[in-house]
Parts: sequence; C-alpha cells; structure tokens
Amino acid sequence: MELGVITDRVDPNQPISETLRLLNLYTGPDAVSHEVANYDNITVEETIETIGFGKFQMGILTYTGLAWLADASEMILLSFIGPAAKCEWGLPSFQEGAISSSVFVGIFVGAYIWGLVSDIKGRRVGFLATAVFTFFFGLLSAWSPTYWFLLLARTLVGFGLGGSSVIFSLCMEFLPASSRGFWLVFLNVLWTVGSVSSALLAWVILPNHSWRILVAVSALPFLLLLVFYSWVPESPRYLMVKGDIEGAREVLRQVAYINGRSLPTGNLSLAKSCHQINNDKVASKVNTPSDSLDEVRGDTNHGGVKGAWSIIQQLFSPELKLTTILLWTFFFANAFTYYGLVLLTTQLPVESHDEVVSMDAGCMTDGRPGTDVASYKAVLITSLAELPGLVLACLTVERYGRKASMGALLLGTGLFVAPLWKPLSEMATTTLMFGARSCIMGAFSILWAYAPELYPTKLRSTGLGFSNSAGRIGGFLCPFVAIEMMKNGHRILSVTLFSTVPLIASIATLLFPVETKGLRLPDDIQSHKPGASSEDHLRI
Repeated sequence: MELGVITDRVDPNQPISETLRLLNLYTGPDAVSHEVANYDNITVEETIETIGFGKFQMGILTYTGLAWLADASEMILLSFIGPAAKCEWGLPSFQEGAISSSVFVGIFVGAYIWGLVSDIKGRRVGFLATAVFTFFFGLLSAWSPTYWFLLLARTLVGFGLGGSSVIFSLCMEFLPASSRGFWLVFLNVLWTVGSVSSALLAWVILPNHSWRILVAVSALPFLLLLVFYSWVPESPRYLMVKGDIEGAREVLRQVAYINGRSLPTGNLSLAKSCHQINNDKVASKVNTPSDSLDEVRGDTNHGGVKGAWSIIQQLFSPELKLTTILLWTFFFANAFTYYGLVLLTTQLPVESHDEVVSMDAGCMTDGRPGTDVASYKAVLITSLAELPGLVLACLTVERYGRKASMGALLLGTGLFVAPLWKPLSEMATTTLMFGARSCIMGAFSILWAYAPELYPTKLRSTGLGFSNSAGRIGGFLCPFVAIEMMKNGHRILSVTLFSTVPLIASIATLLFPVETKGLRLPDDIQSHKPGASSEDHLRI
C-alpha cells in the first residue's frame, strides 16, 4: 500500500450515495487505521490524507464556521444600519450609502494587511488580531455619537473583517483533498445562519429598540472566537514552509491523536503534487526535503517590507499572473452582485393594486426607522434562499468541478435578476430575488473554496486576501448602484448592472487554467510549472 494514498478512488461521476460511502469508509467511527510504513519522505498533505477526516477537522470547521457566522452578521447589518442612521441624523441617500461603502473600504485595506501578516507571522497571529479588532470596533460603533464617528468605526470594523480569509486558509490546510471542496462549500451554511440570525434580530429589535442594540449584539460572536482561540493550532503547512519541521510534526501528532489514528513515520517534506494541468494531465514535481525547504523559504522568512514585497511579486509570476488577475475579477463580480442584492432587497419598489409602492417605510417621529414588516420579511426570506444555493453547490462542486459549477450558478444569478427591471408584484419580486440570492451564494461559496486551492502555501493567505480586497471594490460600489441609483429613478440601469456582471463572469470561468477538483495543494510555485515529471503523481 502506498503511504498517504487512498487506493479506493472517489469517482466524481458515481452516485452521491456511493461517494458518501467511500468518504465514510475513511472518516466514520468504524474506519480502520491506515497501514503505516516507514518511508524516507512524506509530505504534510500525505500525512493528513493518511490520518483522514475526523473529530479534529469537525472542530476546526466549527470554529471557522463561527467566524463566518460572525462576519455574516456584521455584513447583513448593512441593510439596517443605513436606514436607521438616516432617520436618527436626517442623512441624504448618498451619506446613507456611504455607511455601507465605508465597511468595504476597511475590508479592502484589511484583506491586504492581514493576508501578508498571516503569510509572514502565521495564521494564528493574523486571525487573533482581526478578531480583536472587529470585536472592539463593532462594540464601539454602537455608541457612535455622530454620523462621522459611526463612519470611522464601521470602516475599522471592515478593516478587521478583511482578515476573514486568514481563518479560511488555516481551515482548508487541515482538510484531506478527497473531500476538501465539499466541506469548504458546506462551511458557508454558517454564513447563511449568520445572515438569517441578523435578519431575525433586526425584526425583533428595531421595531421597539434602538439600532445601537442590534449593532452591539451582532459583535458578540467575535467574543466566542476569542474565548476558544487557544484551541486553534498553527497550520503545519505554514510551519513547514517556515522550516519548523518539528513544530509541524507536533501539530500533525495532535491531529492524529484527536482523530484516533496513527501518525505515519518518515521525514516530513514539502508537497510533491502539482496543480498545473497541461494537455488534460496533471504533472507533479519531486522535491527532496532540503531542496524544497531552501527553495520555498526564500525571502518569506524575512519580515517587514522585503518579505511582503517578495510575496506580492510572486503573485504576478508567470505561473500565477493569469490566475491572480482572474481571481481579482471574480471576487469583484461576486461581491458586487451578492452585496448589491442584499441591499436591493429593501430598495426595490413593488407593484401593489396597480400602484408602485416602496418597501422603505420611512422614519418615525422619534427618529427610528419605520416598521414596515414587508422589508424585514423580504430580507429574511432572501437570506433563507442561500440554503438551497449552498446545497446545490455542495452537490455539484466535487461532481462537476469548480469551474462548471460556479459558471452555471453565475448564469442563473443573471437570469433571475434580469426581469426585475420593471416593478412586479411582491410575490414575483421576492421569488426572483430568492432565486438570485440562492445562485450567487452558491457561486460565491465555490469561489471561496476554489481560490485558495490555486495558490501555494507560502502565498495562500496573501493571494486570497488580495483577491478579497479586489472584491471589496465591488462591495464599495454596489451601495451607490443599489441605493443611490434606485432612489434617483434609475431602476433599469441598476438592475441591468446587477444582471450583466454575473452573466459576463459566468462566461469568463472558461479562462481559468486549472481545475482543482481532487488535486492536492502545492506548497511552492514550482508545483505550478508545466512540464514537470509525473512519476510521483498522487492519487486520491
């Protein structure tokens, strides 16, 4: 038996029930420990494959899911803070939209910074800083005495939220390749739970209490993340890239112990597998431990400007340049569309008894926003719409691949949004928005699973963080399209943009050079080079 190789290959074309049977064979409570042999070299990926999916992975997925839930709660607040602040301070629509845009400005900067920090100083350090930052300024924004104080506080909340890619990278580096795509997409269920919880809290709190209570309550999940932070280990992949072989081995020993498995023996080395597809074949490169570590470590062991600039330059190396540009474009398209639809939910006028009425209930005499039940109901229903989109993404991502699944869901998003160019009944509007939110959530969740798979370990958090930043440009612009344009009578132009962007993106999925379904994660850029030997190809 080959060490770190699952010989019963999971065929993506076989029935889902059979796929789950094979996954349970290696993850279930009755699973038999893999045979352990003494090989000269073994990679972290092979070790994780041998240990298999178990209690440890469920724990790290739960923790990451809580982080996703906390992020979602802060983001869905954008649908409620703006109208509430508008009523309290008498804001024009431009300043109302700026509250949402300020969060995306903060995320834009934060994603760059936290991505670099986590690739230079470690995943744990990067995530701790982001959680503390977001929790503190989330609470502080609830006590904003003026509009400008709120704008600054929400910008700093966004700066903290920019580090969401750090915990995502940490989580995926502990998952076996055979089920990685499924679990990374499934993880977004917790995002939807956060969205629904935020909508329910708004429905309960805002009609009778201040928006400040809602903002304070929404920051509390970050406190839970800090309470359980000590349990989260550093990524063994990151430790290997930094040359801490013993540290990586100790983490893997803990993972094996928690999962009730034996730790394979042998010298740990960097990943041998390759993600570059050349003429529909996967090539791979064999590295000795010493050669790999010397090559990969490079300038990334140096902190400060030198190490950061080295990492940024490598994102635009010949092997990664096209991938980086495409990911920036796709994160922009997905964020622009997703958050635009979130905001559009409470902005679209509907047709009622042959009249066009707005779902904006205006302001009450005491300075609180109106209590139109229709707007809360619309946000809740369209947030629930994300669940079928996630189910569809989970069922297709490992069967048809990342590219095909994401392209089909983006196409569906554009088709659902297009009819909204004219006022429709409340039922028709909610139904179309339900379909659109379902598809864009499925597409976005696949993109979050796909993007970090395209980068090697030493660049993963930075690459994902920079892509996330590019997406926040879309998030920054969407409030002006969803709020400013709608309130100034440019409904057709607004809806056309939210329909056209995902349609173009669905076609552009064909440009991605790599399909990562079932492939193992690379540790260095060499793994991306075409023409390497395939003698060491690792089967899944």
